[in-house]
Amino acid sequence: MKNASKAPQPGRRASIKDVAARAGVSTATVSHVFSGKKHVNEALEKRVRAAARELDYSVDRVASRLRSGKAKVIAVMVPDLEDLFLSRFVSRIEAQAEDSGFEVILSCSRNDPELERTRLRAMLAWRPTGLVFVPCHEELPMEVFRDHPDLPIIGADRVNPSLTPFDTVTVDNYGSGWTAADNLILKGAKKILMLSSITEIATIRERIRGARERIERERDVELQVLAVGSEPTRGAEKLTEWFGEHGLPDAVISLTNVMTLAALATFAQIGIEAPDDLLLIGYHDSLWMTARKVPITTVSLPIDDVARAVWQRLESRVAGDSSPNRNTVLSTTLIERDTTLGRRPSR
Repeated sequence: MKNASKAPQPGRRASIKDVAARAGVSTATVSHVFSGKKHVNEALEKRVRAAARELDYSVDRVASRLRSGKAKVIAVMVPDLEDLFLSRFVSRIEAQAEDSGFEVILSCSRNDPELERTRLRAMLAWRPTGLVFVPCHEELPMEVFRDHPDLPIIGADRVNPSLTPFDTVTVDNYGSGWTAADNLILKGAKKILMLSSITEIATIRERIRGARERIERERDVELQVLAVGSEPTRGAEKLTEWFGEHGLPDAVISLTNVMTLAALATFAQIGIEAPDDLLLIGYHDSLWMTARKVPITTVSLPIDDVARAVWQRLESRVAGDSSPNRNTVLSTTLIERDTTLGRRPSR
């Protein structure tokens, strides 16, 4: 006979015991209904599921797997969830984890190395099966990892492979900077400005190095780098000040999607437009870059391929692969649109 139990106290999440009491069955029966490990007759299953609906009960799979000692939990640490590349990357990792029967716990360090250390320790206390790690800066919190010597770790995006003692997946940032600069040089640009967020980040530094080494082959081409931080409003202010002091360059390369927004805000404020007044190349291709009157030339990063390579390597490590560390580097693509297809610079 169905037990006329009371609902949980307000604010308290319904437990498996609450469902069992409401349905008039044992907690084992409730567990069998939701796990599918043992057959439960149709009438009992209906009672259990009806009780669960009434109590708004859902299975906490992470907790149950941790209790059973069979956790399949992947920890993911990134520095910035507002970055389009990183938000897409996390989404792809979550999808692949779900397809493989893993849960994901996610944390963001907000580009703060001390917060990164604190949150890594908290995440690793969950004893995850593996870790996907996108660091704030090149210097890694190795003291945190030393406490977990057997944990499979895959570094992605901002890592410097030469300084990272585990598998990494990155893109060819050096090559992307070279290609962007080469495109502008071939269009006659003599004065090129690279708009950067934080130059301490390995990916940014490599893009600058690639562009600089391409430009050094030319006698009459000048490259300048303006670092404005990661906030677009402040970045636009600093770029406006720079234009006021130095005049307009022939071309701007914005090294992240946020920096591209900062450049566009500056252009709107001072009344200029690419390609009429200067050429513009952005990074991290996305829909908004084409949903404009003047679509933006961008360096497209293979986000889905990066996430796929990270997940494949992590799964291999989790399965027991003990081969030497592997550094995977994927190519980028320059997608040329109207902001570099206009007139050749005349200055």
